[in-house]
Amino acid sequence: MIMIKGIGVDICDIRKLKGAIERNKNFLNRVFSEREIKYCKTKKNSIIHFAGRFAAKEAFIKAVSNKKIKLKEIETINDKSGRPDIRLTKVIKLNLKKKNANRINLSISHTDSTAVAVCIIL
Repeated sequence: MIMIKGIGVDICDIRKLKGAIERNKNFLNRVFSEREIKYCKTKKNSIIHFAGRFAAKEAFIKAVSNKKIKLKEIETINDKSGRPDIRLTKVIKLNLKKKNANRINLSISHTDSTAVAVCIIL
């Protein structure tokens, strides 16, 4: 039987995130990896994709119950089929392994005004 080790959900207000990015020139580089920035900037409405990835990072932090994790330590990528996935630093991976957490399931969705992410750690 697979046991759930953690669940996290986050909702991101796209307008607020856009304001944070416009006010702070370093925001993107502080929160997102180069790969995430490049991916989002290739999209027609990049802010929606940044918001989804931001929500995914926050949902992961909630799922592992560790507020000490920095957002940039979590990278949201897409697998070969286009599904969102999470890439972590070695330290975070090791901590998850100690908790017998072997899999991370991630879902991201958005409207024009909000993005939501759910992260389940198994």
